[in-house]
Amino acid sequence: MRLKKEIKEAHRNTSRSEKKDLITTWTGQEFYPDKDELADVFALIFRTRGCSWSYESGCSMCGYYTQTNPEIGKKELEIQLEEAIKKYEDQEIVKIYTSGSFFDSQEMPDELAEKILERFGAKAEKIIVESRPEYIEQKRVEDYSRYVNTLEVAIGLESADDFILKNCINKGFTYDDYRKSAEKISDYASIRTYLLMKPPFLLEKEAIEEMIRSIEKISEITDIISINPVNVQNGTLLEKLWHEGTYRPPRLWSIIEVLSRAESEKPIVVSQAGLGSDRGAHNCGECDEVVLEKIENYNKTQNESKFDPLPDCGCRERWKKEMKIEPFLFFRGSTRTLRDRYTGYL
Repeated sequence: MRLKKEIKEAHRNTSRSEKKDLITTWTGQEFYPDKDELADVFALIFRTRGCSWSYESGCSMCGYYTQTNPEIGKKELEIQLEEAIKKYEDQEIVKIYTSGSFFDSQEMPDELAEKILERFGAKAEKIIVESRPEYIEQKRVEDYSRYVNTLEVAIGLESADDFILKNCINKGFTYDDYRKSAEKISDYASIRTYLLMKPPFLLEKEAIEEMIRSIEKISEITDIISINPVNVQNGTLLEKLWHEGTYRPPRLWSIIEVLSRAESEKPIVVSQAGLGSDRGAHNCGECDEVVLEKIENYNKTQNESKFDPLPDCGCRERWKKEMKIEPFLFFRGSTRTLRDRYTGYL
């Protein structure tokens, strides 16, 4: 498939890391649905061998492979765990990232995964881990859930549209794969679902409508929804499109539009990664700070009234006009449908 070839070609321009230490840790606060209030969060990123899918080809927007090291094994991960434990200050929620899948035993050995959950689960009320659907097994999740009061499994679905998953993202699984994996572990873990705001080849208006449809489609399956606005990462096909001028990150106005219109009884949070930067979701630069504060307040309160009043900035009208003319600015060939634009490029 041409998309896989383009992704692999983009990867050749960037190498994986030679480091073997913990990538980073940070602290913050997040809305805790179980308590309907804010909770303190401790987050960490283990440096692992990386997502197994990235060795096959990977996703069109994901550059996390550049932080991974194929030579990392159990010994190095154990050292990273001890480093992380020293920095942990008994926060209620612990987020564990691996740049791949926590349940992939090639990336995170089962014995070590249990040790990580046991160590943090002694103090944390909730632990959040990530995984692709193919590594999610009911028995394993049931066993792991015993180490912590609440185990939350985050799945990077990105879109509930199979055409977009296959032809724009190269996700390597279908919506039905996601649904089945989420449903079989729902008795043992809560489910968090990541959705990608404005995958490659989508117009701004299409991205808004696609996000709303995806939110409403997964609302009965997931316990919390995380909107992840695109952050253009190094060594990706998306970065190539961005440099060519055939892709632009979403506007912050589009995020506000989605949050205002999407109908979901489940909490929706917006990832802050890259927001306000040239490579992330942004507006004109004059109103960004105010709009970002509104989004952050929504994350903490789940209250749409926090959007009012929106800043009276001229870029909001430009955003509306841009959505009408965007098809004629950014894509080669026919722009009538997503399929036309996708095949016109690849």
